[in-house]
Formats: sequence, structure tokens, C-alpha cells
Amino acid sequence: MELAPYIQIFRRWLLLIALVALVVGSVNFINGVNRPPSYEAQVTISIGPSLLDQANPSSADIYLGMDLAPTYQQLIISYEILQSTVEALDLPMAPEDLGGYISSAILPNTALLVVSAQYDDPVLAADIVNTLAEQLILKSPTNLTPEQEEQVAFANEQIAELNILLQRSREQLNRLDEEILASNEPARVTELTQQRNDTVEQINLALATVAEFSATISTIQQRTNAIDIVERARVPQQSINVGPIGSAIGAGILGAILAYGVALVFEYFNDTLRSSEEVTRTLQLPVFGAITTYGNRKKRDSELLITNHETFSTIAESYRSLRTNVLYALGENPKIAPVIVVTSPGPEEGKTLTASNLAVAMAQANLRVLLIDADLRRPKVHTMFGLPNNVGLSTLLRADFNHGTPEEQNRRLRECFQTSGIPKLRIITSGIIPPNPAELIGSPLTKSWIDAFRAAQDVDLIIFDSPPCLTITDSTILVGGVDANVLLVVSCGRTQRRAAIRAKEVFTQVNKEILGVIANRVNPQEEAYSYGYHQYYTYSYGGENPSRLGRLLQSLRLRRGAAEKK
Repeated sequence: MELAPYIQIFRRWLLLIALVALVVGSVNFINGVNRPPSYEAQVTISIGPSLLDQANPSSADIYLGMDLAPTYQQLIISYEILQSTVEALDLPMAPEDLGGYISSAILPNTALLVVSAQYDDPVLAADIVNTLAEQLILKSPTNLTPEQEEQVAFANEQIAELNILLQRSREQLNRLDEEILASNEPARVTELTQQRNDTVEQINLALATVAEFSATISTIQQRTNAIDIVERARVPQQSINVGPIGSAIGAGILGAILAYGVALVFEYFNDTLRSSEEVTRTLQLPVFGAITTYGNRKKRDSELLITNHETFSTIAESYRSLRTNVLYALGENPKIAPVIVVTSPGPEEGKTLTASNLAVAMAQANLRVLLIDADLRRPKVHTMFGLPNNVGLSTLLRADFNHGTPEEQNRRLRECFQTSGIPKLRIITSGIIPPNPAELIGSPLTKSWIDAFRAAQDVDLIIFDSPPCLTITDSTILVGGVDANVLLVVSCGRTQRRAAIRAKEVFTQVNKEILGVIANRVNPQEEAYSYGYHQYYTYSYGGENPSRLGRLLQSLRLRRGAAEKK
């Protein structure tokens, strides 16, 4: 079992855990300061046959008491026993309230029941448990009947009288022995010896009678279902209350544990991807870039372009790192301009922003980039760059576009290309939203235009911003019709694992593998926790490999020279 995921969850929820611990500890501290001292007294009760009076108790006697103990544990908190205790002590509470002060436990592997009472008066705490045990004995079916009690009392009286007689007889026997030793007269010795023998016979008879009475008492008192107080409760001398500071610390720790448990349950049911490491583990695909959350809803879309950020800002470095990883994945010496289709499992996951900034980063590397908005349902590329959307991709895909003279066709084509104010970057917006987007994307004209753009000498790279692949089929239609590379954008904290896996399966079904994944809206701390050290996130975007990046960029341009020579 790996501890890293649990440590990561703890760090993620550390603020909430600390807050819960602080609140619970503070509340407990305040209650502890105002809480009166509490005292605990205990009485020990033996259940079943008295084993202390038996030299060799049988196993049946031992297990019988252990079997009866749970029954008496419940009986001692019954309403009748509690009420009798309240009446006997004249307590200022109802029997139900008294039950809240009582607790009991059976000592393991014994027939001993320990009954405890916690109360703010130490003397009354001891009186309560002692009286409770006495009432249990009085109310239990183990008491002797009046006839048995009379027999025991009579036997005890007879034993007491016989013991007095035995004492006198022993004294007389000692006196006779002394007289026999002191007498020199044979007749007198014979007489004393006869008296001595009579006294010994009386002593033996008295002893036998005492034994009979003792056996009678033992037989009467030998009860299978017996209850006896083994140790009465003593008045406690010290309070059981923990100090307010210790109590607060314990409560705070308990609150932290409970909060962490809730966090584990929440994480278990949370199906969203949280970091680039989770994306890699879930999809088994490389993550080309991890883009942090930046901007806010009040900002216009155009303000989120990396051109509006400092050159060495974290966001700009993130997209430059993404650019490098994408170029590495495309490989060196491509024969024609590569095509990249940017999509996402669902809407509002940042695919348009990613496609736009990726296009800008590529153009800043001196590549001639063509950005095409293929989302013919909810286009946003034109809002990112502040461009009109009167003509665009839907214009090129109309059946009547090729009608007219070549000059008119070229003019209309030039109208579809728009500049962004960024050198080397040209944009084809979506154009007027058509009534049949899927049919237009899947038409032969789409492939024809893409082939024409790829073969154009002034285009090094084509980037498509396409609709979400799970809600709309346009992306899979577009990718299935051309030789394109798919970049999947997932939004950390929003995209569900099942959705991301399903998106991968969608492209696998049309025999297209996803080139890589872009983790959008990542939390820098999540990235640091995933990789085990904070420097990874801040350093991984610190720069690119100039030599290899230069070779990749040069390879995209060399094919132009080779094409021109031909």
C-alpha cells in the first residue's frame, strides 16, 4: 500500500482539517473550563456460584457465572433497580436520569461485573453504586426464602451455643488432665480418668453436631444463580476530569481524524482528474503541458492570450513548454504541414484557449501557423482575437464557393483568411453557423481544403479548434477524414475520469491515437504533491532545449525549400 496518495489527500485538505481541529478543540476547551469536577466510584459484583469458597471449582461453575454476567449487566440498569436506588438514597433525579451516570463492564474471562457511577459528589457516587448493587441483590431471584433464612438463623444459633459448650468442655478437659497428673491415689485417678473420657465424648458429639449444622447452612446457601458484592465502592479522592488543555488537544486530534476521514470519503467519490500525474496514470498518455488557472470571468477572452503576459511569466513559459513537447512529438523532417486537432471531452474545459495560445506560441517560434475554428456550433476563436466572424470555415465549405471566376474565388478565399496582429499567425474563423455542421465537416470539401492548406508553401502548421468529442461527433469526423494529430484538453478538477477514458476510446474506434494530453487549470500545489517536491513545477517550465528545438523548427522550414526546388 502506497502512502503517497493518502499524504497528498491530507495536504490537499490540510486547511479544512486544521480548521475542524481548531474549532472542536476550542469548543472542548471552553466546555472543560466551565465543566464541574466529576468523580467515579466502582463496585465489583460476583455472578454465579462463589468460587472463592470452593477449593476445586468445576468448569461448569466457572462458565455458568460467565454466561449469567451479561444478563445481570442489563438488569442493573433496568427501571426497577434504578427507581429503587433513587428511592433508597432520595436522589433529586428521575430513574432515567440516573441511568445516564451508570456504566458497567464485565472483566474479560471472568464472572465479575464492575459497575461504575460518575457524579460531581464523590460520596454520593460511591453511595449510588453500592446501593445499586444492593438493590440488584434484593430484587434478584437469588435471595433465600423466609423458611431458608429461619433455618440458617437457627443453625447459626445452635452453632454458637455448641461453640460455647465446646469451649467449656475443653477447659474442663484441661483441668482433669492437670488433676490426673497431680493425684497419687489410684482410686482418684480412675475416677478422674472416667470423667475425662465422658468430657472427650461430649466434645466429639458437639463437633459432629456443629458439622451437621454447618453442612445444612452450606447446602441452603449454595446457590447456582447467586450474586455477591466482592468489593464495595470506596469514596474517590481525585477527579477523573482531564485538564482543559489536554481535553482540547485530544478533541482537536479526534476532530482532525474525523475531518480526514470525511476527506477520504469525498475523494473516493470524487471522479475528477486533479493533476497531470493522475491524467497520465488514468489515460496512459503523455501530458504535454500543465497550464495553471489564470485570469477570471470578468476578463475578456482576448485578455487571456499569452501576448498579454510578460515574456517570462509562468503562463507564457507553460505554453512555450507545451509548444516544445508538441514539436518533439510531431518528430523531425515532416513532408507536409502537420495538422493538430485540439478537442476536449466536454464543454468549458479550455480547448479554445489552449488552441489559441498554442497557435500564438508556435507563431512566436517563427512558424507560419494557420488556426482554424472548426467548432461550427459554439465558435469562440474570433472572440479570442477580436475578429469579425462574417466569413470563415463554413464559407469555404459551401457548395457554391467554387462558382465564379478564379479572381472571385481568390478574393473570397482571401476574405476567409484573417490576420491576428501576431506575425506568422493567420486565422480562419468559423463563419456563419450553418444548420448542418456535422455534414459540412464530413464533406469531401473539408479534406480538399485541408490538403490544399497543407501543401501551401506559406503554412508550416495547421491547428484546429474542434468541438467537444463526447457531446458532438464533429471532432471524430474531422480527425477520421484527414491525417491529423489529436491533442486532448482536460480541465483538472472538472473533467471526470470516465469522460476522459471515454474520449480516448472514441478516437480509438476511428483508428486514431491521441498524440498527447494537455492538463488545463492545474493547481501548482497539486503538481508539487504529485511529484513529491515543489521545485518540479516551478523549474519544469524554466526553459527549453534550444538546440533540439531549433532543429525541429528548422525541419519544418527545410521541407519548403525542398518543395520549391522541385
